[in-house]
Amino acid sequence: MTKQHGKMRLVFGTAVALVICLVVTPEIVFASAGQVQAKLTNAANVVKGILTALVVLVGICAALFIIIKRMPSADDPHEKNEVFKSVGRVCALVGLAAAVIWLLPWVYSLFT
Repeated sequence: MTKQHGKMRLVFGTAVALVICLVVTPEIVFASAGQVQAKLTNAANVVKGILTALVVLVGICAALFIIIKRMPSADDPHEKNEVFKSVGRVCALVGLAAAVIWLLPWVYSLFT
C-alpha cells in the first residue's frame, strides 16, 4: 500500500464517519434555537450558582476568621461590639455580592 492510498483511506473513513454521525443523530447536530437557548440559560444558571457558592464560602471563612481572631477578648463589651459589626459587614457584603451575581445578568437582559 502506498502513501497515497493511506491518505485516501483516512479521508474516506473520516467522511463516512461524519455522514453516519449526521444521519444517526440529527437532533443533536441540528438543534433548534429554543434548545440552544435553553442550554445556554441552564449553563448560565449553573455558573451563577457556582459563583454564589464561592462568595458564600469566602464570606463564611472571613466571618470565622474574625470570630476566632477576637475570641480571647470576648468578655470585653467593646470588643464584642466590634465583632458583631465586623460579622454584620461581612454578611452585608456577601448579600451584595450574591445580588450582583444574580441581578447583573437580569439587568443586562432588559437592554438586549
